[in-house]
This record gives sequence, structure tokens and C-alpha cells, in this order.
Amino acid sequence: MAWALLILLFQVLVLDQVHPWGYGAPLLCPIIIITLPFGTSRSVALLWGFGTGFIADIFAGTSGISSAALTLIAFIQPPLLELMAPRDTEEAFRPSFAVMGRWKYLWFISQLLLIHHLVYFALEGFSYFYIKDIAISMGISYVASLLLILLAEHVRKDEK
Repeated sequence: MAWALLILLFQVLVLDQVHPWGYGAPLLCPIIIITLPFGTSRSVALLWGFGTGFIADIFAGTSGISSAALTLIAFIQPPLLELMAPRDTEEAFRPSFAVMGRWKYLWFISQLLLIHHLVYFALEGFSYFYIKDIAISMGISYVASLLLILLAEHVRKDEK
């Protein structure tokens, strides 16, 4: 819970003010949903997704865009994690490099982050008239977000 609040504070106070080359913004709050423990019920995951998105929307003024994108990946995360989880692990593990392996975990977060960004930027742009700008914003934000999530994972690993 404290980790989630720290991520949300960092997102709202710092990252929402950063726009590399005038496009997009790094989005770190999907890590809260990505790292939900294995065995989390879908209803609890949806509540986490909506709650996290709702708080991010309030402070960023994005009118439900974060809520929609995070709720969608919260819906997808439990079955995707079940497919990708190692068979010989304990029931309530949190997805991480140590548990899933470097490449499998990278593939897991890349998929969820891509779905999140597709929904987020499609709703934010809400028009295909500026498809080039939307694609550039999404690409820059995706790369920046992925790098930040990987950095946050290394920080989280070092704290344990």
C-alpha cells in the first residue's frame, strides 16, 4: 500500500509535469497493477485498477482516461500472469525479475504496458485526425514508462 501511494505521488507531482520533446508523459502508475500478487481475484484487481486510475485522473485532470486504461490492464493482468507464471512457485508471489526470470517478466510488463498505452492515448487523442502526434506521444511515453518501470523494479528489488 505504501509503495502504491509513493508511486502515485511521484506520478502526480513529478512525472505529470515531464513531457519529453513536447510529447506524452512517462506513466509509472501501471506498475501498481502489473505487480499485483499472483492469485489476486479479478474483482480486487479491478478495484485496484479503477482506484489507482481515479486518483491519477483527479490530480492530472484526465477525465477518466487513466481509470479506463488501468481498469483494462487490471482485468487482463490475472489471467496473463497465470499463463506466464512459473509452475513451481508459491501461490501468492508478486511478479518480478527474481520469480519470473528476466525475459519472461520483461515480456509480461511490455504487453500490459503496451495495452495500457494504446487505450490511454487513443482515449486522450479521441480523434484520428492527429494520428501521427498520437503515435509519437504513445511511442515516447511507452519507452520512457518502460524504462522507469524497470528502474523502479530494481529499486524495489534492492529494498527487499
